[in-house]
Amino acid sequence: MAATREAVREAVDAAIEKGGLDHAEIFVARAIASNLHRQGFGALDVSLIRPNDLNPLAAFYFVVNASGLAVRFDLEGTRDPLLAIRLGLHYVIRADPFHPYVSHREPAILEACLHRHSYHLAPEGPDFFARLENRTRDPYHFGFETFLMYGAQLAVDHTFLETGAWGLDDVQRARYGL
Repeated sequence: MAATREAVREAVDAAIEKGGLDHAEIFVARAIASNLHRQGFGALDVSLIRPNDLNPLAAFYFVVNASGLAVRFDLEGTRDPLLAIRLGLHYVIRADPFHPYVSHREPAILEACLHRHSYHLAPEGPDFFARLENRTRDPYHFGFETFLMYGAQLAVDHTFLETGAWGLDDVQRARYGL
């Protein structure tokens, strides 16, 4: 697990430095293999499984397969590369604990979410690997989103990055009960 955590950190740092990675999944798999080799595990065949192509609840993790041994890696605590690349923000990915999301209509819940910079499952949001590639969408994998605020103005990160406009669209308002 330490090899994966370090590889993800390397990928985020490289993405920020380069303004995005060309092939994030390959970068992460190679970095994991390299880290495992440095730890004395020899030559392992490392591949990544992204179950969020079919399962929207899998957006906050991926599976590392190292020569037949599969281990789940949770993104909780990982720096969001997209917001760092585009806005210079240091947001850490934390899944929102308040379900269903329509509960955000309650002021205390919305305030807690905004204070924590919580992330929410969102089919149209970019997943972690799209974020590493500096993309705001991924048509093949379910992703996630977080709120951005400027004073009293609110927006969802990927929508704001695409349009530059503050506010929520109808889908987002319905999702969060706002």
